[in-house]
Amino acid sequence: MYAQRLMTLELPIIRPEDSVGKVLRLMDEYKICQLPLVNGELFSGLVYENDLVDFDDETPMAALEARPVSVGPQVHLYDLVSQLVQAEVDTMPVVHDGKFMGCVDAKAVMRFLAKHTHWAGSGAVVVLEVPEMDLSIAEIARLVEASDSKVLACMTSHDESSSNVVVTLKLKEQDVEAVIATFQRFGYSIQTFHHAPGMEEEMRERYEAFMRYLDN
Repeated sequence: MYAQRLMTLELPIIRPEDSVGKVLRLMDEYKICQLPLVNGELFSGLVYENDLVDFDDETPMAALEARPVSVGPQVHLYDLVSQLVQAEVDTMPVVHDGKFMGCVDAKAVMRFLAKHTHWAGSGAVVVLEVPEMDLSIAEIARLVEASDSKVLACMTSHDESSSNVVVTLKLKEQDVEAVIATFQRFGYSIQTFHHAPGMEEEMRERYEAFMRYLDN
């Protein structure tokens, strides 16, 4: 998946002759904090709302210096998300050979990820904590499948308080009692789990019973 497929022309562009007041109104209307500045077909840069607040409403865009923030049409989705985060923008211009092609809306990226990576599915989410030297995604998937379930999506991140890796699994089913039992049997540390109604209720009852015990 590349930026070109996700881009849109539905967001407005701004021109050098447009005033600060007009641009701020467009940003407010579209609920967006950045807009691309385009001169003819050429991309001049990305204009940030914060860069406009100190200018008079009648100041033309030509008097301002837009920021050189953009991606190419063949930038992969992973790199696109990284650049959206690094630039702290909710819209990313797509530019090829200096020419403006369109924009990628961060909300569109989230919708795409939810739809095509199973993030929005109904299955349970299980979060493991694994020492980095012991991490094997293939082995984790094998254990899940041995428990008659399936991994639909997987994400890893580092635990800031240790050298362990946090592995977040999106599973096909909500009934993950067998999966949890398998992980526990093989010594995996289960950080938490979500969207498993039966088990969540059981865990909540155990917690409440424990708290009542402490109060006695």
